[in-house]
Amino acid sequence: MTSTPKIVPLNKEQHADTKINNNNAFSHISSEHMLPVVVHEFVVAGAEFPIVFVKNGENNTYQPVVMLGLSAKQNLFMQDDKWQALYVPRAVRNYPLVLVQDKAESERLLVALDESSERVGQTEGNALFNADGAESEFLTHRKQQMAEYLELGQITRNFVAKLQELELIKEQVLTLNVNGEERRINGIHLLDEKKLNELSDEVFVELRKNGFLTAIYAHLMSLQHTQKLVKKIADAS
Repeated sequence: MTSTPKIVPLNKEQHADTKINNNNAFSHISSEHMLPVVVHEFVVAGAEFPIVFVKNGENNTYQPVVMLGLSAKQNLFMQDDKWQALYVPRAVRNYPLVLVQDKAESERLLVALDESSERVGQTEGNALFNADGAESEFLTHRKQQMAEYLELGQITRNFVAKLQELELIKEQVLTLNVNGEERRINGIHLLDEKKLNELSDEVFVELRKNGFLTAIYAHLMSLQHTQKLVKKIADAS
């Protein structure tokens, strides 16, 4: 059972003796059926998972995600709290360290810790601070990864904005045959391949120069993995 998160800003006095262990490193996503990905992950993540877009109704933008299941709270890549895939999306690599807003409406982000995680303690794992109070090498590396993920997130938003500008994202109902029953997956958006092929040479070259074509084709090719999810459900039943 997942405990209620207790997110606390990192503090070298308060967390002087805190360590993070790797026990059940992904148990916190055991009921996540989708995870966000950045555009730089499309090729490697798309080799294992279907990548789709979900709409953020508040600001009318889209977030690329990998599908880990075909219904809410269904993660077909977790078994006995163990991650059953080769690739681990960046979004979950740094937990129980997370980024939080300094204050409401503030753009400043702080590194925080989910103290409710079973991976947080004082007996085993990687220390967050050295004996002299300085950041440990482990924490420094994690903070670098989090900063890099933020930068890649901005590039991903630019990528999505370009797709929206070209009206290339369309809502689609996925119809799958799961254990002999037709199942319709709603609320997902895919690239419109017909419109993509109708783009002018000039726009096509622009997409290539921006490095976006690789991600576009990785997304389209990844959709074959929806059948992998269907098979996982069949194998488990």
